[in-house]
Amino acid sequence: RACVAFRQVAMAEVQEEDAPMQDAQDPEEELPELSLDIIDLIKTAQAQHGLRHGDYGRYRSYCSRRLHRLRRVTGCTHGKGRYVKRPLEPESVRDARQLMLPLFCAERAWAFAMQLKRENTQQEARPHYHLLARLAKAAEWSAKLAALCAERADQRTDLEAKAYSAFMHGNVALERENWAPALASFKSTATICTELARVTMAEQAALYKQVAAEVEPSIRFCSYNLRRLGGEEVSDETDAMGDDVDGLAGASDILRSKLEQVLAETRAKQAESLTEVVVLGERIPLRTDKTRLGYSAVQQALLEVQRCEEGGGKEAGDKADKGDDLLALYDKLFVACNDALDSVRLELRETKKREQSAKSGAAEASLLTLQAALLWQKLHHTARRNLLLLGRLREGKGPAGSRKRATPEDLVRLYDAVLATLDEMRSLHGYKENEALMGQLAARSAVAKAHRCYWVAESYGAVSKWREAEALYERAAALLSEAEALLDDDAAQGGAADELGAPSADCGGFGQGEDAA
Repeated sequence: RACVAFRQVAMAEVQEEDAPMQDAQDPEEELPELSLDIIDLIKTAQAQHGLRHGDYGRYRSYCSRRLHRLRRVTGCTHGKGRYVKRPLEPESVRDARQLMLPLFCAERAWAFAMQLKRENTQQEARPHYHLLARLAKAAEWSAKLAALCAERADQRTDLEAKAYSAFMHGNVALERENWAPALASFKSTATICTELARVTMAEQAALYKQVAAEVEPSIRFCSYNLRRLGGEEVSDETDAMGDDVDGLAGASDILRSKLEQVLAETRAKQAESLTEVVVLGERIPLRTDKTRLGYSAVQQALLEVQRCEEGGGKEAGDKADKGDDLLALYDKLFVACNDALDSVRLELRETKKREQSAKSGAAEASLLTLQAALLWQKLHHTARRNLLLLGRLREGKGPAGSRKRATPEDLVRLYDAVLATLDEMRSLHGYKENEALMGQLAARSAVAKAHRCYWVAESYGAVSKWREAEALYERAAALLSEAEALLDDDAAQGGAADELGAPSADCGGFGQGEDAA
């Protein structure tokens, strides 16, 4: 048995060694032109094997398994027992699956680099050097793929390989902050994909447009840094690009990390000059850097919400997109409010641990007022977000743009949430003593109760309970009259409706958070 096994291994090694020789024996043979959908292949693999959820480790393992299967099927192994390097030459490439070998080698190295970047949250040097080496290896494999496709593949595959190679080289340059080479590489990728989208079928064109859209934020970021380093004036539109990291849906993780660093530096500079805020006419000092940074983030999120509510450059046909954008901005605002509240609560706990004195008592009172102001803003915009959801449900739009028809019970539940939010706002420290604000809250609660009664009446009418429905309609009308009377009283007293919930750029103060809602 040992002799038979030895003979089989020896014959297999001879066959492997003879295979390239047989290919070389026919130099006159015309090699077939190969075709491979490179972008479609990698996008499908990424979506199905972890990258839909940002799991780069799972995608890297998939690439390793796929490479092992490809080497076994195509016969491009490196010997048995002892490693023998067999480079992939253009003359030996006869199957399109052989082009997948450098492609998935590049994908495996890139996925490993992205995994290291995700895990290196402390910005340590050694993992950073390792991910740079992996990105360089991915660029090297993508260049080999482009060289093979230039000689053995059709024109479309050749162009896709060049776009892919340019993207990988751009990632390396972007991570090393070599802005000019990165810009040239990303522009090459965008140009190739744009031209391919113009001349291909609709299904494939959508994929090319997606790739071009993904590299567009990287092009803008590299252009911004080149202008900044060159001493040129940076426009407000370009300078503001670092303020919206979450809005770059198609941006790479490398670009996101760079933008997060720029955003952190910008907020730190803003926080240095922010020493106090005005809440209900009272000046509140911001003592710690963490509190200043948190408050600055809340201010920026409030400004973005205000811009989107005022129009945000959307056309009439883009109302659905505007609603989705506004919901995303509300979520971003709530995250910023929670972070700021955590920093204020931490400072409040530390203040209570110190020795009690008149000075510490004043500091505690100012922190409680600042905490109430942040909670007021959060609750006010929570109610506005629920009202936006109510409007979308009445128009027949579900949470994610679905066309599920809303029932009266769904609307009643949302109005219950609005009423609970308004009740919580009434109990906030510093605000419950303000009669004008409490009058506005009472009017808003009366309007919400009137709408709730109306939809409860609709649900009773749907099951032919007309007497109950009539009583509820009358109750809704009475509540609306009550709300109008409260608003008239507030207007007669010159209420606080002029002070909106937007942050003030001059004094850094919080408004009342009240408006025509």
